[in-house]
Amino acid sequence: MSGSKQLYKLLMSSATLLKKTWCLIKFLHYPLDFQLKHIRMASKSAELYGNFHAKTDIYKGLTIETQNLSLSDEDFENNLKNSLMDWIKTGIRGVWFKVNIANSSYVPILVKHGFLFHHAKTSYVMLTRWLPADEPNLLPQYPYTHIGVGGMVINDKNQVLTIQEKYHQTPHWKLPGGYSNPGEDFGDTARREVFEETGIESKFVSVVALRHHHKHIFSCSDIYIVCHLKPVNETITKSNEEIAKCEWMDIETYRNHPKVTEFNRFIMDAFLESQRLKTSIVASSVLSFRKDCYNKVYHVQSTNDS
Repeated sequence: MSGSKQLYKLLMSSATLLKKTWCLIKFLHYPLDFQLKHIRMASKSAELYGNFHAKTDIYKGLTIETQNLSLSDEDFENNLKNSLMDWIKTGIRGVWFKVNIANSSYVPILVKHGFLFHHAKTSYVMLTRWLPADEPNLLPQYPYTHIGVGGMVINDKNQVLTIQEKYHQTPHWKLPGGYSNPGEDFGDTARREVFEETGIESKFVSVVALRHHHKHIFSCSDIYIVCHLKPVNETITKSNEEIAKCEWMDIETYRNHPKVTEFNRFIMDAFLESQRLKTSIVASSVLSFRKDCYNKVYHVQSTNDS
């Protein structure tokens, strides 16, 4: 009887293990399966809509790219007029025309037929038209916020790495930093900019603070994020193109320096307060809604155990 019980327990334990293993396999496989399905949907070849090959979206919109078009301006306009009538009849809502620089003669034709500029890059311009007369225009605006990042590098001597820029209205001490590149995380921007301007390599620790203000360059909003970094080396090699002065400065000297702005003094005080409270804003990887990648999520965390 005892042997039967042991065998039963062993079988149940094996079944539980198999079930858990299968659940784990399903969990690990699902993001990949979803991703492949998503890629297949996204890479669907363009279909003929009106007289143009276009890609559709879930909002009943069309995107037409002109890089493969070789129509004369006259033929392009005739095709456009006929297509617009067809699109309106069939319930197409938004139309996006991505005009390659080689086809720039199409731009005034599109404008003539009600298209508006949306955004431009070095090799193309995007124009849009909202077709429904009885609905408000729901086409998304182009991104209108700059992302700047400053690196607050603090060494073991309680000194902060600080710079004076070569080009300025009034010379003052500030943190090294600059604009984030597309697809670049805050911490990576801070590390890159610090190295480019000062020659100091560093590691990301946490986010200290952020500032959000409006009416910045090109009438865009601006988000400036300050990251706490730990130096890997401490020998300064400043950029002669961008930086006039660069030095390690005692934190208390920096806080009370007449050539440090109220904003930078406030940021330093916020950092010191977070150190006193033993909290910081750190980054964690969290599975995305679509389960096809991991996103960095910044959140407050106690530093007692770090």
